[in-house]
Amino acid sequence: MKLMKKAAYIAYTLVFFAACAVPGAMLFVPSQEDGSAEKRQLAALPSLTNEDGTFNTDFNSEAIAYVSDHFGFRGKLVTVDAALKSKALQYSAEPKVTIGTDGWLYYTQTLNDATGVPTVSELGIRNIAYNLQMSDAYVRSKDSELIVAIVPNKASIYPEHIPYNYQSTGMTGNYGNLAEVVKGTDLHWCDLCTPLKDAANLPGFTVYHRLDTHWNNLGALVGCRTLLESMDKDTGNLPELTDSLTVTHDWEGDLQQMLFPGVSDPDDQYDLGMTTTYQYQGRFKDVDDLVINTTCEGAEGSMMMFRDSFARAAIPFLSENFGNVRYCRARPNPYYSLENEHFDYVVMEIAERNIAWLQKEAPMHAAPEAEPLPSPHAMRSGTLNTAQNGSLYFQLYGTLDLPDDLNTACDYVVTLTAPDGTAQSYLAYHCYEADLLGEEEIGDNGYSLYIPAENLTPDTAYQVSLTFRAPKQIIGYDLGSVTYTAPAAP
Repeated sequence: MKLMKKAAYIAYTLVFFAACAVPGAMLFVPSQEDGSAEKRQLAALPSLTNEDGTFNTDFNSEAIAYVSDHFGFRGKLVTVDAALKSKALQYSAEPKVTIGTDGWLYYTQTLNDATGVPTVSELGIRNIAYNLQMSDAYVRSKDSELIVAIVPNKASIYPEHIPYNYQSTGMTGNYGNLAEVVKGTDLHWCDLCTPLKDAANLPGFTVYHRLDTHWNNLGALVGCRTLLESMDKDTGNLPELTDSLTVTHDWEGDLQQMLFPGVSDPDDQYDLGMTTTYQYQGRFKDVDDLVINTTCEGAEGSMMMFRDSFARAAIPFLSENFGNVRYCRARPNPYYSLENEHFDYVVMEIAERNIAWLQKEAPMHAAPEAEPLPSPHAMRSGTLNTAQNGSLYFQLYGTLDLPDDLNTACDYVVTLTAPDGTAQSYLAYHCYEADLLGEEEIGDNGYSLYIPAENLTPDTAYQVSLTFRAPKQIIGYDLGSVTYTAPAAP
């Protein structure tokens, strides 16, 4: 009896210590996750010292983050936890993902747009409209036509699956507010929301993935047909919604992977059976390449599209209808490409959830010259920063102390004055360069412009000022001094 009791104690002790050892042992199990499923970079292995040899005071917090991201079977345990919470409580373990009804998943960031909560202020919307008009003027100067195509969020097309606790406010979100403002401009605005909603109401069709943030092939077809028709392009070679469609079950949804990393639960996709003849030009890896060029023999016209991930599914439909297409994901958008190459159309495609980005960074091209304004009636404070962009441009950007009652976007005239008194003036974008400023939030009080390097004398100190004509007065900013340094020869 004593031997049995002793053996039981020993067994219990061994199990206890084994259980305690499991978490530590899991650190030595090779991790198979790289963070791509969660749309983030996993924490790197910390070092006790910094690059200069000093002690790394953040080692403790970095070590905790590393252990949290790399312990063995992490992805499976995260998935089990998420599955238990979602099935039992209808609760998402991933804040970026919201669990809807009927098995639908939503990107949480998009629910404000769907319920009519504007996340961009009135001034911000007017800044964006101003920026688009400024881009339009530049594109027109290169004998091209700019088309603005904002792809609606899934939640805006399928609000019926949003959880009941997200109620409509009755207000208009960012998309509707911007669409209303651009009505009074000459911008070529391509409304993708209406045709996508119409298609979503057709029985038997869905135009967005149930487990992904993006439209499916059918949604991309509807969007591309609408875009091409706005250009008066023939779309006779595109499939019709009434054509025979094959549904496949092989799409790995990004929301599904964010919520349940490492678990495969394929979503539906449409095979439209479309025969294509276009060819990729140059080096092509996949549809997420920074720059993709296509040609199509027999097709007419050319297009450059500044794009995001929604354009992946659009490539076959668009490339089949143009002799030459360039898709570009570079940021800031390199509009200066039009200096050396001509495209009939320039398409600015961006997801609805990223509308605020249109006042986050200025498109890269030579700032248009402007007439200086008269002396200001009032002076306010502002900041000035610079960035050298190779040998082409010298970027000026910063923030302004704007009047509280300003609700319209005025011409920002930036003037550089040399020591000999000669001055040159340019128009600036209303862009708050959050990334360059090291900030996460996008303000309404930014400015940014690219000055051609050929217009500047190296090693010359320029005094920089900014003025704009407010509704009741001219406001000025003495921003300080900058010196342009010519880049070293390669």
